[in-house]
Amino acid sequence: MQIAFSKGKFAQLQFSKITMLKNTLFLLAFCATIALNAQSSNTVSRIDSLTHLFMENTLVKQQIFLSNSDVLNLTEERFNYLTNSIGTSIPFKFDPAVKTQINYMMNPASSFLYKACLRKDLYFRVFEEVLDRKGMPQEIKYLSIVESLLSPNAVSWCGATGLWQFMPATGRMMDLQIDGTVDERKDIYKSTEKACEYLQSMHNKFGDWLLALAAYNGGPGNVAKAISRSGGKRTFWEIKPYLPKETQNYVPKFLATSFIMTFAPPIDEASNNLSAGEMLVPIRMCCPIDMKYISAVININEFEQSEWNSVYKDGIIPSHIENKTIALPYTKAMQLAQWQDSIYQISANAFNPADFIRYETIITSYKVKKGQTVASISDLFNVSSSDVKRWNHLKSNKIKAGRILKIYKSKEITLPISKSTPLGFFFYITENDYQSMNDICARFNEIDITRSCEINRLISPNIPIGKGKLIKIFLKSN
Repeated sequence: MQIAFSKGKFAQLQFSKITMLKNTLFLLAFCATIALNAQSSNTVSRIDSLTHLFMENTLVKQQIFLSNSDVLNLTEERFNYLTNSIGTSIPFKFDPAVKTQINYMMNPASSFLYKACLRKDLYFRVFEEVLDRKGMPQEIKYLSIVESLLSPNAVSWCGATGLWQFMPATGRMMDLQIDGTVDERKDIYKSTEKACEYLQSMHNKFGDWLLALAAYNGGPGNVAKAISRSGGKRTFWEIKPYLPKETQNYVPKFLATSFIMTFAPPIDEASNNLSAGEMLVPIRMCCPIDMKYISAVININEFEQSEWNSVYKDGIIPSHIENKTIALPYTKAMQLAQWQDSIYQISANAFNPADFIRYETIITSYKVKKGQTVASISDLFNVSSSDVKRWNHLKSNKIKAGRILKIYKSKEITLPISKSTPLGFFFYITENDYQSMNDICARFNEIDITRSCEINRLISPNIPIGKGKLIKIFLKSN
């Protein structure tokens, strides 16, 4: 049982805490400098200048929030002042295309950023850690909004998938595994790492973050062609007319998204339902397992499990994956780290009704009586008319009396429960909201329904238990 934290970082460390640490170190250096200088030049003006320097490095960059009106009436001077205060190496520009995108996103009828804002705190804390570790601009995290609206399950019309919208070929080129059971383009950690690696390589190639973003969208070949056609220009705005139309709009959309999310996020901070310090962290699993057992034990609903771990296509961590990890919010991750052995024990002692049920096909020969039709015979045997016609090669609903028809019916056969468990009982996870103890167990004579109800505190075997509930099932004593 191990939490797979990033190398050299404790997973809970957030970018804001790193900034706080830098400020603290600066304060210590500031105090030491005052003390040192006090010995040689104990003047009020010297102390005042050092105090001013400290204030510049700590308090000037306080968060600024703009109203809708402020954003819609933004001037170039105000825009430049605000973006310069970010201290990023991404070159913002108050271009008409950027202003158009800002106005569109701030329109009350636009819901572009709404869903992203509901997810941002959970995912941004992962992105910030990776970006900080790689020395990349923190604003790159907003690219995932442009790509997927922060949805790991997003799939575009052309097959691009995941938070960072990798195409299959690009994903495999970046060593992301994609097969019948796993799609690592949906892995929150691996896809983020690979997206940052790709952007870094594009930045190294073109020497500019906006060109790197253009290459992320349109491909490095199109950016190189645009540079050549522009006569060797090296900024996005200079080569923009020579880029594909989608890429021409892509970079302004990123800049607009970054500006709004920094200075005018549409969702109030109070809407965040995460506790302080909560973030997604990867938990390393030692064995393959159906994640429904994890969900039942640590109380995660189906939507959350799918949202965070859709990398596993069937909800099962397969055995052929070398580094088996799942993503959970920090508090849930701590629970899993504590209870992982118990979850494997539950999985090993699970009751699967399908293991003790088989179906046999019973063929009945039926002689058609006068006046009967395919429909009336179908109703008689509770089968569909299309099946009756298919089984007997009939082209019409009319049928002659005396003809022999073949009717195929599937019969359920319940097998004896031969499985045993050292615990003295089995575990079972309910499959829907309406499933009762009778629905699960009534067909099996070996199950002690009365005792199972008592242990699970069910006052009746007919009461719905609820979906995803972990219950115990006892066999009758010999």
